[in-house]
This record gives sequence, C-alpha cells and structure tokens, in this order.
Amino acid sequence: MGGLVLVKKIIPWVLLAVMALYILTGFGITQFRTVEAITFGLLTKNLSFKIHNALTIPFAVLLAAHIVLPYVVKKIRKT
Repeated sequence: MGGLVLVKKIIPWVLLAVMALYILTGFGITQFRTVEAITFGLLTKNLSFKIHNALTIPFAVLLAAHIVLPYVVKKIRKT
C-alpha cells in the first residue's frame, strides 16, 4: 500500500517532465531554428523528431496511470 501511494505521488511529476519534453521537441520540429539556437545546437530537428516519436507511448502510459491510479488506490483502501 505504501509503495502505491509513493507511485501516486511520483507519476504526476514524471508526466510533467515528459509533457515538457514532448512540447519542447514539438517546437524543435516546427521551429527548429529557434530551438537549435536556444539549445546551442544540441536539439536538432532530426533529434527532436526522434525523441518526439519515442515519447508517444510513455506519454500515453503515464497519462493513463495518472487518470486511473487514484481510483485504484481508493478501491484498495476500501477493502
């Protein structure tokens, strides 16, 4: 039970980090000149596209966990 509560606290922060990276890489695809300048050439258009595509499944899993986990914890506490 204690581990589940810890996971419930960690998931929103990890989801926030993934969302921020997802948004940044999205801008890296569409506004690549600006993002390359801001990141000193570290985040190129090609790298942004690869990271953006790789984050799709983790984003969906974390979002689903963020939505469903409170109901699971509530159900476990009732029993």
